[in-house]
Amino acid sequence: MQKPDREGGCRFTAHPPSRSGFRSCDAVSCSQQTLVESSELEDSVSPQIMEPFSFIHAADLHLDTPFSGIGRVDQILQQTLKDASLIAFDNLIRAAIDQRVDFVLLAGDIYDGVEHGVRAQARFIKGMQDLAVHGIRCFFIHGNHDPIEEGWSALRPEDFPSSAVRFDQYDDVRAEPVERDGKIIAVVHGISFREKVETRNLSLLFPDKLGARPFSIGLLHCNVGAQTGHGDYAPCTVDDLCSRGIDYWALGHIHKRTVLSIDNPVILYPGNLQARRFDECGPRGATLVKVDSYGNTKLEPLELDVVRFAQLDVDVDGRDSLEDILVESEIHTTTAIKEGKGRVLMARIVLHGRTDAHRDLLKAAASAELLPAFCDRLQSDGFWLNAVSVRTTTLLDRDEVARSSGFEAALVKLNDELLGSDDLTLEVLEHVKGPLLKRGQFDRFLSEFQPTQAREILRRAESHLLGLLETDSKS
Repeated sequence: MQKPDREGGCRFTAHPPSRSGFRSCDAVSCSQQTLVESSELEDSVSPQIMEPFSFIHAADLHLDTPFSGIGRVDQILQQTLKDASLIAFDNLIRAAIDQRVDFVLLAGDIYDGVEHGVRAQARFIKGMQDLAVHGIRCFFIHGNHDPIEEGWSALRPEDFPSSAVRFDQYDDVRAEPVERDGKIIAVVHGISFREKVETRNLSLLFPDKLGARPFSIGLLHCNVGAQTGHGDYAPCTVDDLCSRGIDYWALGHIHKRTVLSIDNPVILYPGNLQARRFDECGPRGATLVKVDSYGNTKLEPLELDVVRFAQLDVDVDGRDSLEDILVESEIHTTTAIKEGKGRVLMARIVLHGRTDAHRDLLKAAASAELLPAFCDRLQSDGFWLNAVSVRTTTLLDRDEVARSSGFEAALVKLNDELLGSDDLTLEVLEHVKGPLLKRGQFDRFLSEFQPTQAREILRRAESHLLGLLETDSKS
């Protein structure tokens, strides 16, 4: 049966497409038709509206990318990290072949920088050649890390197999039909970045809803909704994307897998192929998309990463000795290793909860003994512990401390006063942040505080100080 779009118009018809990849209705556009008209059209066409097909959508490969914020590692692990993005790309190519997809989409940032490394380029062209051998086409664009007119490339257009389609234009959107057995099963529309800082809303260059057409895919590197943590390049909104004649938006740029719309149209970021630092925890990879005869899509995440980052939150509430805490941490570590399914696991442990061991943990952390103790206890092949953060709290009764005299009571009362006012809380933190920003080393960690974040920082600071004071009083 035929599927009406969100404005009531028909989405697919049995008519053959025009050269442009879509076909306008004769009298009025499909977006203006009523549901009654769509229903009447259902009865006049064959139930087999289109050929089913499948593809893999990936983005932000950052081939041969360096890792950051992980400190010193041994030589073997260093080589694993160096190869990780390239092996993840090999996994992508293997998945496309194993799944026998019709094509692959790469939504920008194939390379990590404008100076494309020779190793990365050699691996990429090999992947394109492997896909070509199995009759799988690949459509790709360039984003802010590898814009068209910046940087250097050792590859020429003629080096690529004809099955690899590069959208090398940046002023307009180009449409490329996807054929199987002489029939068009989909049309891919794409555009690349000319230079790193792209301020235009490129989504508005894509075709609007011109009526019945083959399944249409938009390949775009952009920031939808001004998401933080990533440059606001090619900015657009969900409404902008929904206003275009696109059934599936294959997006890139945001490194966390994000589904902004599940249907009509699908709007999806697959996330990056391989994480590079601790703010990119959890599985990474691509998305397998299966499209049925009626244009319905089934989305399946594919885990293709080689090295996985994890933050293990360990609740030590009621565990009042270092041994109890180590046992609990072992349980969390074992679970994470099993979930990694043989991948290298780069982990940080965060201890939280009320415990009588609070002061001992702080003392061990201050003397740089805590991390080595955890590393010795949690040794396992493929597991590397980067840090142990103590966010526990003391068993001291805070209200009782406030009613007492002395420095501890003054500290708690002052913090209560600050926490009672968002303005005061932010003022104190801005005062502390000022000297750090002058050094120019902490800018990316010290973005503008929100009141909720500021209150949490003050609460943690109070807990830390009370724990240290308790240590002094008992020593």
